[in-house]
Amino acid sequence: MTQDYLTKTKENFPTLTKGLKKVADHLISEPVIFAIHPAKKVGNIIGVSETMVIRFCNTIGYSGYSPLQKEVRKHLLDLNHNSSEELNMESYQDNGYAESMIKDVTTIKNNIEKIEVENMDAVVKTIIESERIVIAGYYHSFTFAHWLYFNLNYITGNAALYRPETDAGLLDLLPEKSSIVVFSFYRYALDTLRLAEEARNKGIKVVTITDSRVAPVTEFADIVVPINMVNKGLFDKGPVTLSVINAMLHEIIQRVEEREKIQETYKYFIKDGED
Repeated sequence: MTQDYLTKTKENFPTLTKGLKKVADHLISEPVIFAIHPAKKVGNIIGVSETMVIRFCNTIGYSGYSPLQKEVRKHLLDLNHNSSEELNMESYQDNGYAESMIKDVTTIKNNIEKIEVENMDAVVKTIIESERIVIAGYYHSFTFAHWLYFNLNYITGNAALYRPETDAGLLDLLPEKSSIVVFSFYRYALDTLRLAEEARNKGIKVVTITDSRVAPVTEFADIVVPINMVNKGLFDKGPVTLSVINAMLHEIIQRVEEREKIQETYKYFIKDGED
C-alpha cells in the first residue's frame, strides 16, 4: 500500500516551487536518505538548504521534518521485512550474476510500488489516439526508443523512430493529431531537449520517460513518466525502463484489441509467439 508521504508528495508536486520539487523528487526516488539523515544533511545531499527541506515537509502537511522521517523509516522497515523472504542477497554471496539480477529486481519492485497509474494511462491513451507517434532517444536512450518503436509498430502501425541524421523537419510533416515520446536520462542529451522544445512549440503533444521529475526535459512535456533509480548508471536504468515500456505495450495491446483495431502484423509476429 502506498504510504501517506508518497501520496501527499505526488498530490502537491505540480504546485511546488522548483526548489521544493527537487526535494520531492529525491524523497520519492531515494527515501533512504530521509530515513537515515537529519534535515541539514539531506539538504546538503540534494543541494538545497535545511530550511527548504523543512519547508517542503510543512507544505505537504507535516509539522516539521521529524514526523516525515518517522513515516519514511516505518515504510522502509516494512518494505524490507516483506521482501526479505523473497530474495535473500546472502544466499548468493558467491554468485555475482545473481546479485546483479537481484538489484535489478529490487529496482523494478521499487517502481511497481511508486507507479503513477494516471500518467501511464495518459501515455497509453495518447499513443492510441495519435494519428502518428514519433519516438526519440539519443545515445544509450536510443535502445529504449527503438524497443518501443519496433513493438508499437506491430500493434498500431503508426510509429516512427526519430533519426536526427535523416529526419530534419519531420515535425513539420506530421498530421495534426500527432505526438512524440522522448526518452531522456542523465546526462540529458541537449539534442533531445531541443527536439522536445520544438515539438511543444509546434503544438505537438510531448510525452517523456525520464529519471527525474525535475529533469530538464520535463519543462517541455505534457506527460511525464518518471523512473525511480538510486543510481543513474546505464546498466541500472536498462531493465526497469524496459519493464515500464513493456507494461505500457501490454496495456496498449489490450485496449486496441477491445476496439478491434489491432494490426495483422501483431497477430503474426507477436501474438503467435506468445506462450
